[in-house]
Amino acid sequence: MLNTMLRGSWTVVTRPAVANFEEHERNAFGWALLYVALGATVTAAIGWLAYLVQAPFLARQYAVLFAELAKIEAATGQDLAFEQILTPSNPGLPIISNVLSTLIGFLTYLGIVFLLGRALGGTGRFGELAYDLALFWVPVSVVSAVVNAFSIGFVSCLTAPVAIFVTGYGLYLTYLSVQSGMNLPERKALALVLIPALLWLLAFCGLVLIILAFAGQV
Repeated sequence: MLNTMLRGSWTVVTRPAVANFEEHERNAFGWALLYVALGATVTAAIGWLAYLVQAPFLARQYAVLFAELAKIEAATGQDLAFEQILTPSNPGLPIISNVLSTLIGFLTYLGIVFLLGRALGGTGRFGELAYDLALFWVPVSVVSAVVNAFSIGFVSCLTAPVAIFVTGYGLYLTYLSVQSGMNLPERKALALVLIPALLWLLAFCGLVLIILAFAGQV
């Protein structure tokens, strides 16, 4: 089944079309969840390798920053406690949390899209939508992890456009997959993709405003 999903991922990512999602669609929620879990493990492994590669560079950057902050402490007589705040943490726990957060994020987004899709008149089944989303979710996540691994120093100027493209392409694949998974026409599928994005943006802006308001009272 995993080989079937890998072939389906290759098809929908390299030849994006609603018909291709329909062709490879299965009502298999369990396999979709397993596929996403495996993808999350791969991205976590890439993050671990990136940490090992970037560690010397980060160590030099932190050494310079710590030296400057130490001068500020000496001049002001205040303890900034920057060592505890800025010292890189052991990557083991973040890797485990990355796998869990990926699964939670996938299930949360899946649930929101399915409920909104039903509200818009979609007739697709939960397992079908999960399978369609998983087919592109995994490869896009892996590519994003690879791009992030090289996003350090001046190289970030080159990887930033790639990261933006990958994000936009992921949204386009989402738009195609919900047409297939929820059996929705184009306009309703577009609304289904935009509504969660707008809700996330509003939540983010609200959080920023709360932080700014709190900071202004301190």
